[in-house]
Amino acid sequence: MNQVVCWRPEDVANTIPTEAASPSKPVLLATHTPLRIRKAGLGELGESISEEEFLDEFLNSTPKEGIRVTPVLGQSGSGKSHLVRWAEARIQPIPGRRRIIYLPKTRTSLRDVIEELVQKETGEEFDEIRSQLGGLRESVDPEKLGRRLLDELAESIREAAADNFLSKVLVGERGLYVLLHDPMFREYLLRPGAFVPSRAAHALRGRGDNEEDVPTEFTVDDLPLSIADHGNIRDAGSAARLMFKRLSADTKLQSAAIDMLNEHLDVAVMRAADLGVGTVQRAFMTLREKLVGQEIILLVEDFAIIQGIKRDLLDAIIEVGTVAGVEKYATVRTMMAVTSGYYDKLDDTFRTRAEASSPVYYVDVRIDDAEDDGTQLVGFVGRYLNAARLGKAKIEASAVSVNACEGCQFRDECHATFGATKDGFGLYPYNEPALRRAIKITADPMRRDLFNPRTVLSKMVRPVLANEASAIREGRFPSPEFLRHDRARDRSESPANRLPDLPLSLRRALDERYEGPEQTRYLVVFQFWGDVSQNVNPGIYAAFSLPSADLEADDAVEPKPAPIPTTPGESVSPISATVRRQLEDVDNWSKGSPLPQAVAREIRSIVRQAMVAGLDWSEPIMKDPSAPILAKAVPDKAQISRTVSIEDSREGRAAVVEPIVRFARTPGNALLFQTLLQFQDNPASAPEGLLRLRELADRHRGELTGRVIAASDFSDDKLVAAAASLISGAALCGQLPTKPKASDYVAAALWGGQNYSRGDTTLTDLWTKAEGAYLATRKMAVEGFRAAIGSSQGATGAVHAIDDPRARKIVEAARKLTAPPEPDEMPDWALVAEKARRNFEASVHVQIADWRRVVAEVRNHIPDDVSYSATVDAIIAATQAGQSQGYVKERLADVQRANAHAKTLNFSSVARLESALVEADGKSGLALALTIGGIDARDAASIREYLRFSAVWLDAGLTAAESQQRDGALDVDEDIDAVLRKWARILEAEEGEKGVR
Repeated sequence: MNQVVCWRPEDVANTIPTEAASPSKPVLLATHTPLRIRKAGLGELGESISEEEFLDEFLNSTPKEGIRVTPVLGQSGSGKSHLVRWAEARIQPIPGRRRIIYLPKTRTSLRDVIEELVQKETGEEFDEIRSQLGGLRESVDPEKLGRRLLDELAESIREAAADNFLSKVLVGERGLYVLLHDPMFREYLLRPGAFVPSRAAHALRGRGDNEEDVPTEFTVDDLPLSIADHGNIRDAGSAARLMFKRLSADTKLQSAAIDMLNEHLDVAVMRAADLGVGTVQRAFMTLREKLVGQEIILLVEDFAIIQGIKRDLLDAIIEVGTVAGVEKYATVRTMMAVTSGYYDKLDDTFRTRAEASSPVYYVDVRIDDAEDDGTQLVGFVGRYLNAARLGKAKIEASAVSVNACEGCQFRDECHATFGATKDGFGLYPYNEPALRRAIKITADPMRRDLFNPRTVLSKMVRPVLANEASAIREGRFPSPEFLRHDRARDRSESPANRLPDLPLSLRRALDERYEGPEQTRYLVVFQFWGDVSQNVNPGIYAAFSLPSADLEADDAVEPKPAPIPTTPGESVSPISATVRRQLEDVDNWSKGSPLPQAVAREIRSIVRQAMVAGLDWSEPIMKDPSAPILAKAVPDKAQISRTVSIEDSREGRAAVVEPIVRFARTPGNALLFQTLLQFQDNPASAPEGLLRLRELADRHRGELTGRVIAASDFSDDKLVAAAASLISGAALCGQLPTKPKASDYVAAALWGGQNYSRGDTTLTDLWTKAEGAYLATRKMAVEGFRAAIGSSQGATGAVHAIDDPRARKIVEAARKLTAPPEPDEMPDWALVAEKARRNFEASVHVQIADWRRVVAEVRNHIPDDVSYSATVDAIIAATQAGQSQGYVKERLADVQRANAHAKTLNFSSVARLESALVEADGKSGLALALTIGGIDARDAASIREYLRFSAVWLDAGLTAAESQQRDGALDVDEDIDAVLRKWARILEAEEGEKGVR
């Protein structure tokens, strides 16, 4: 048996209607399944009875004063109309004794109902009402009747008496009357699809076959509360605007308005149709009077949708027929189907008389109650499946019940695989578990416990047979469309209302093995035909052309009951109640519910903690990050969803923030969450949790490391920029040789400036201050650089080892930079030092200018043909010669100390300084720093100061000697005279140079 379709789609439509009145009597009886009925009397729920007992009570019980009103109550679609239709098919008229009046759902227009009530009777009352119906037929269209209906409603409410403070607002000419007459509000109330035109249309033509339920009453949604969406409220009259304002602001007033509109609706419909109030009642009472001695059987499929005449009809059917033992009017036995809610709104007088004449019967069937014997609901569907296989023509041509499975070549195999009802009707393409689940999943979400025949037929029988036939033939059944809407709705239900689902382990196995439509097919087969398991009859796989599934579902992490000690004193570690609730929350999340925030937060925390603990700072080697850096790179606490995102967990993460880990709603992730929660609570209860945590850490280590590096500003580009700044700064401080090696550059980048002092007091103040400011900030930058390429003992320990290969690579890249890095290229931890280095570098040019002046002044004091040592000797000689003559105007001891110090100075420092300055011309950046950073100009500056000092006292001494010579008082030997002449030439050369400058 494979890809078999034993029905025709056109037969499905003809044999499985969605309304009780649509099928022919043979089809109705062929598909009818007896259901139990509960009856209630005097306000108490009575016993459950059969349909035959119900029908016997209705026909044969003694009427009370000539009336019996039997309300058949139930939810919409529960089968109450079907029961009335079945009764109509079973009850036969008896000429002269029993007349049957049947009001089906599809003939509920005013004309249809009245014509059915009066039938072919003649007489003044009947002729009058037929005349009125003729006018209705010829002169009124739905639009006109809708306008009349509004007018009559307005007039009826205007004339109504107020019995409370709310009704006082609504009645009269300034109440609802003004809204119903105002042009703007009338246009809104008469718009296509609104209640009033729909009600008018149904009053004229009734309800069509298979048409949706007819709106019977106003609801709050029908009030013009949203009229502002359709027009400008200022276009309404002032009185209408005032009434609208009061109505919009008061929900109690809205409820009172609805009650008042519905109270006057029936009268308004009759007046709009030019039927006088009481006309129908008088005609029906005339009929009863004419048929004295007989019984009238009035069967009403849905009392709520009878148009306009309900009040007249109610009055007519509860009017007593026997007074003082004398039959005045014919007995009326009324069976009326009506929803429980609508019945409760009927007039108290009617309900009191009705319930005094008959019990109330309920057809609501609880699914669990109906499944006690496992056959009732399955039998219900089985009869319709059989009818679809037979077709309408064959059913109507047969005088007896026929089983389409008789003579089928696949019968034995099919029934063995898919099952059959106790009457032998095959369940294919369903089986019993599939039917039970389909019945439950299509039930009313508000009453999931009640069996709803109409919903079962309209959702799980008729469309499946009609629409899935091609999928069966093509080997695609069940297709993704199989009960798609109801399956989706079930997943969105609260956990308490959701149907049982497959274990997480099995859903994970499905998720990992299959995808797309194939995965959906297995999922649906397991849920429905496998009774929420993978224990599916192999024949079902074959029939659906679906390869057998043999999934290995590991249920090790499924929630289990708390273990029980097997021996006295044995300790156990049960899952705590809190964790068990968390596991249930996760399971519900996997089925469509949001994950509670507390559970999501716990899972995120576990995952984050595991990932952070799994970080290894040996690749690349770097210092353990601090807590603030970790919080920035791998957010925690209130921002933890930026690290770990869980679908549908109400996280407040901005959409632009990409989390490190994103968990979609999958069975595998749900199992993972359950494992982690159990492990966190008690590692012994889920030892595989440690493995899962390690897997998570390994899987995301690379991205976490990258985020920490980024948060620390430790990327290679940032480190190269920082290294370039540090090397340049070290060079300015003289910590890099003029011809450095690779190791020198590394040392320069790591130089922290500890215990550094240049000790050169001859430098400019600008240089000294800039260098000091730079050194004060450099330490933080060096620590950041060392942290980026070195290891430490924890986040607070100092770096004790450097990754030399990586340091050399970074330093080499920094050395090759063609331009200094810009501030926005620097890591934050080096930015302050870089700004100080730039200020330091700016002071270089001032210092170079000062050094140039030192060299120029020394060269001016010492002629090219005179050496520094000879000059010092000459000055010493002049000192000795001039002290006896009184030419040494300074303190002799100061001059002698200056002369002695001058002998210790190295004049080659002047030449080195001069050479360095020449080399510095045209250089900048690191090249300039290498050239001038190591200059020691202390001797050169001291030589300049010595020459300045000596020139002052010698100049004064020569002036004195020249004066004495003119006076003839000077008497010196030739040596002293030669020294003086030589020094004079030096001074002259200096003066000449000054003149040139």
